[in-house]
Amino acid sequence: MNMQYSLGIDLGGSHIAAALVDEEGQLFYKETRQTDVSGGVKGVAADIGQLGQSILKNLDHKKQISVQYLGIGVPGPVHPETHNVILAHNLGWDNVNLLPELVPYFPNQEIHIVNDASCATWAEYKFGALHDYPNSMLLTLGTGLGGGVIYRGEVFDGGNAYGFEPGHTILVADGELCSCGRRGCLEAYVSIRALRREADKALKQHPDSLLLKDKSLDSSMPYTIRELFAAADAGDPAAKYSVDLYVHYLAIGIASFIVVLQPEIIALGGGISYQSENFYSDLQDAVAKHLLAGACQPVPRIIQAKLGNDAGIVGAAISR
Repeated sequence: MNMQYSLGIDLGGSHIAAALVDEEGQLFYKETRQTDVSGGVKGVAADIGQLGQSILKNLDHKKQISVQYLGIGVPGPVHPETHNVILAHNLGWDNVNLLPELVPYFPNQEIHIVNDASCATWAEYKFGALHDYPNSMLLTLGTGLGGGVIYRGEVFDGGNAYGFEPGHTILVADGELCSCGRRGCLEAYVSIRALRREADKALKQHPDSLLLKDKSLDSSMPYTIRELFAAADAGDPAAKYSVDLYVHYLAIGIASFIVVLQPEIIALGGGISYQSENFYSDLQDAVAKHLLAGACQPVPRIIQAKLGNDAGIVGAAISR
């Protein structure tokens, strides 16, 4: 029997993760390594090549395992015709042609380059939280705000196929500086950096906060995001203020997406998504208050994504 696997690679600003993926979305031989952008696109391509080849060496050719496809999820929009990575801020890339740099490492595989958020969205639709919802949305909450849209059972990348960039819709005109260089993007208010920014402001007014017990705000990383949410659940004023503000901004953004796209359901992935039921309940209530039709309009369920950090790998592997 010829077993069909694909090689999925998730290229991030801090790590590269890769694995073989079977037709049911199961991962095998997963490996990771740090992303080193100092060597430019050639250096990153070499790291991807070495990581991929390391995984392929695990194959037992006696079992006729075939790997004919390689998908790479990249942190930025991909041109639909040239397949160049148009812009990837955390890699320092601007209109980068990654494909020819990868071919020497994978001469026997068909290579596709896809936006990482679209990969994760497709994986959640095929095997995760969005399964059975042909009109749905994934938002990834972490160092930035990414996401994707499923429309009529397919990833919707827009009329020009540039993809969905939810984090870079404008929330506040001339507001906080975003990593993209513009001001007022939603990402500038719902990223980990934004959470810390507002929490640090609140902590100056509440030096007796649980977050600063036996610590100093001047020290490096005096609290983790997990500690911040735990303190908010415990009623700590500084933590609760910053988390409530985060939920407020995120709810406004989600409500805007609902007004335009009307998804059946919304899944949240990324590091910040691992929260209690109270977080999801509060967010759902806040979203309802900002919808065009208010309480008259059904609010799509907002749930936690299922595939975690593996969604990008799975989606890249099945994105052909």
